[in-house]
Amino acid sequence: MSNRQQRRQQQKSLKKKGGKAARGLVTNDNLNSALQAAVQYHQSDKLRQAENLYLQVLEVAPDSVEALNGMGMLAFSAKKYTKALNMLGKVLAVAPDNPGYHMNIGAVQDAAGKVEDAENSYKKAIELRSDYLDPYHNLGDLYLKLGRPEDAIAVFDACMESNGREFHSLAYKAHAYDDAGQHGKARDLLDFDRFMKTYPFDPPKGYDTLEAFNDALARHIKTHPTLQGGVMSTENGKHTGELLRAPTGPMGAMEARINEAIHWYIDNLPDDPDHPVVKWAPSEWKLTSWGVVMHNKGHERAHIHPNGWLSGVFYLNLPDVLSDPDRQPEGWLEFGRPTADLHVKSELTLRHYKPEYGQMFLFPSYFYHGTIPFKSEQRRICVAFDVEPLY
Repeated sequence: MSNRQQRRQQQKSLKKKGGKAARGLVTNDNLNSALQAAVQYHQSDKLRQAENLYLQVLEVAPDSVEALNGMGMLAFSAKKYTKALNMLGKVLAVAPDNPGYHMNIGAVQDAAGKVEDAENSYKKAIELRSDYLDPYHNLGDLYLKLGRPEDAIAVFDACMESNGREFHSLAYKAHAYDDAGQHGKARDLLDFDRFMKTYPFDPPKGYDTLEAFNDALARHIKTHPTLQGGVMSTENGKHTGELLRAPTGPMGAMEARINEAIHWYIDNLPDDPDHPVVKWAPSEWKLTSWGVVMHNKGHERAHIHPNGWLSGVFYLNLPDVLSDPDRQPEGWLEFGRPTADLHVKSELTLRHYKPEYGQMFLFPSYFYHGTIPFKSEQRRICVAFDVEPLY
């Protein structure tokens, strides 16, 4: 048996036993496998099992920075900030040049209200690794919480200067402009009239009508083997995995239509070469696509797609309530509402769009978007996609 096979076997054995309270599972011989198993438990939100293995690792190796960091982040999740800071302080005493550990302790200091310490930790993480995005985002948001939007804008600009096309910072910057009273600049970055487009959709080859195509693709999504609930930003609904992998079914025809729409969108961009949507338009891209089936009271929480340049959605089945003038805008698309963890203070500028059959909605991926909950026993089914640049 190879060393790699032995490590895998050890890891599986530890994971089988990791949820039990027994001690002595971890030894010097299987220490690395135990850490890997603990991290996998942690990433899967199996926190009790993760803690059990981290503690056993620390019995064997008290200075293990990986285990100390894991215990610190578990304490952070439980809002035990003093314990978390103690653990992460031990980590940094051993590994002072690791930007991730400075980022972690900064997040704990931030949550604990230790503002100056958090600011310094985020800055140190950036100093150690200028292409590490998270500390820029957290530092900028810290400044927004403190009512320092100009400083936040400077941080987001520094992130984009160091890392190029960085759509997360661009989304944050757009909303920080409003907090800074620079509403014209905010509206320029979030210009719905110029950059929110609808592409008329004709039935693909092989389908006589749009209704026939919609029905076929809706069936494909409803029966897709990856369809599951509790995924991404979908509430009271189900979400598929990648639709452009086998079995593709009607998505083969849909992919061709999506690429036509992308070319059309690029050809119709405004003559504004300094605007990031125009400046960062890709010449090549990768498509990723998924389906969503919404149930009664279903909606998408506000979010962005930071890996994408352009996003789109096409509706296959729409509940009747979406067209009821007395209940609008139930089930409609909403743009302009950032997530609650971006601490902007200014009044939001929202825009709502009614989903329509035969219209593909296209918009920059850094536009915060979601949907309004609807009450209906009819399903709301759509196919969505991202255009990920290959620069």
